[in-house]
Formats: sequence, structure tokens, C-alpha cells
Amino acid sequence: MVQGSARHLLALINDVLDISKIAAGELRVSCAVFDLRALLERVVTALRPMAEMKRLTLQAQIDPEIGDMTSDGRRVEQILLNLLNNAVKFTERGEVKLCAKSEDGLLRVAVSDTGVGIKSEDIAILFQPFRQIDTGLARNHEGTGLGLAISRRLAELLGGDIRVASDWGKGTVFTVTLPLAMTQTTAPNPAVHT
Repeated sequence: MVQGSARHLLALINDVLDISKIAAGELRVSCAVFDLRALLERVVTALRPMAEMKRLTLQAQIDPEIGDMTSDGRRVEQILLNLLNNAVKFTERGEVKLCAKSEDGLLRVAVSDTGVGIKSEDIAILFQPFRQIDTGLARNHEGTGLGLAISRRLAELLGGDIRVASDWGKGTVFTVTLPLAMTQTTAPNPAVHT
């Protein structure tokens, strides 16, 4: 219980630090080559025990052509962990799926679930810091309301974006699109995203 509380507190502190740096225009992203396939498999492996505890099916479909990526690997992993963690957390039965493919120099990763979904009127506030949608499940789950806000802003800093499509009562799909080869001209100035 103590270890769980400590991990939760550390995650909260890291989220607050990240959102503060982003708001101040001080968060910098790096650019290096890394094994994208290995990163995707690591993210799925990390969330598999949580999915199994809830008796959810966790599937991964990774395009055979996916290999290396030039970007900030740590931040790409952070985005995908946030999206997959949310999908598992807010899905009570059914499945969560991660589908990754590369096309036209872009990485597209769709994280879909069979959870409760999001009402259309709530999508507008979904990416606002410290906001959590009242799904009826929200109070049963810990969270800061920062994960999605941080993920979208990180995606923008890496030259991409995150989109959401949801069918209330049936599930949600978050799709992150990032350049496979980020350059200094691809990623906008962090100060723009305040």
C-alpha cells in the first residue's frame, strides 16, 4: 500500500512538473534514433498485467514495416503509456487495442477500447488540464486530469497531434500522429504551446 501510494505521488509530481514546464514554454524535446517497434512492444507489455487483472483482452497490431523512428523516444513512450493506461483504466469489460502503422512518413497509433465512451459535449474539455470527465466511473479511479493534456501538448511539441472519436456507451478511439523523422523544423517552438 505504501509503495502504491508513493508511485501515485511520484506520478502526480511528474505530471505537475511537466504541465508547468509546458505552460512556461520550458519543456524541451530531444531528437534521436530509436527502435520504435521495441518501444511499442514495451508499452503494451507494461499495461498487460493491469488489463489481465480486469480480465480485459489487450491486443497489439504493429505494422511489419515499423522499425526505427527519429524523435524523443521518452516522450513518445509517455504519450502512448498515458493513452493505453486510460483505455485500460476506463474499460470494465471487452478489449483494448493498440494499432500502429506507418504511412507517408508518419506514425499513426490508434488506441481503442470498449469502455463507456465520451459524450460529444465533453470532448471539447477533454484535453484541458485538471479536468476529468464524469463518466460515472471517474470517481472510482485515481487521476490528476493531466495525462491527456500533457499527451496532446507533447504530441504537438513532437510535430504531431492527438485526435479522439467516441461513441457514448460503446467505446473510444484516440489516434496519435507523429512524424517518423522529426527535425528541428518539424517540431514547433515549445513557447508557442502555453
